Amino acid sequence: MTYFVVEAAGPRTLIEDAGRRGWADLGISGCGAWDRQAYLDGARLVGNGAGLGCLEVLLGPVRLRCVGGPVLVAVTGTDAQVHLDGTPRPNGGGFLVKGGQTVSISAPEHGLRSYVSVSGGIDATPTFSSVSADPTRGIGPAPLTPGDCVNVGHGRAGVISTTLVDAPQPSRELVLHGVWGPRDDWFTDASRHRLEQAPWRVGDASDRVGTRLEGPSLERAVTGELTSEPVIRGAIQVPTSGVPLIFGPDHPTTGGYPVIGVVDPEDADRLAQARAGVVVRFAMTSHDW
Repeated sequence: MTYFVVEAAGPRTLIEDAGRRGWADLGISGCGAWDRQAYLDGARLVGNGAGLGCLEVLLGPVRLRCVGGPVLVAVTGTDAQVHLDGTPRPNGGGFLVKGGQTVSISAPEHGLRSYVSVSGGIDATPTFSSVSADPTRGIGPAPLTPGDCVNVGHGRAGVISTTLVDAPQPSRELVLHGVWGPRDDWFTDASRHRLEQAPWRVGDASDRVGTRLEGPSLERAVTGELTSEPVIRGAIQVPTSGVPLIFGPDHPTTGGYPVIGVVDPEDADRLAQARAGVVVRFAMTSHDW
């Protein structure tokens, strides 16, 4: 049996996989890795089949001591420095870790979340068909703390990729493409224009539930109450403050504030790496519903 002993866990390290689907009627959201491209890149580098667990590291530093092994490991997502027993290893490439060796992941210079993938996947007890942590609802594994042991599983194997994955280039501005609706008609024409023209900024209070923006208030054309209705990952909801937020992987399944638009999935995932102060601009198109 192979496992890792957590010697340092950083501000928040979670076990995540591709997410849980089909439970929204029970108020359970999809969760899963926020930066899905980084998650998939890591899976390819260690030869994992679809859907296996990994570690999502917020900032860092993180130290993991291997017991058993050997096991193939890859770190993706940010430009964090990776060391094995003090020797640099490639970020965005697979490397072999033997029993007794320690993998160290520094806090990145840019971005927020690194993903630690291991061949066979991170093993944990599934809850609602997923090993993803959902701390908001208390579902799945708890955030890791020093002294915890993380088991390596025997998940489905895939093809190991030997092509290095480049860390995303740092950006102080993100352009998020999306579609209007379903409740864009609850806002004035001026507000719709303002959503696309204003330089919104990522706020400090952002988390996996949603990216809170800072900027001007959007004025409503309809001032009544909205019956609670389903919301999805990437939905741009406008609460009573008039300042929008964009739902992330741990979003609620319903909401009572109007959703002015929905961000394209790939662009919404880029918010996983957006630090406070990053400028966000919207490029919206009409829906074809």
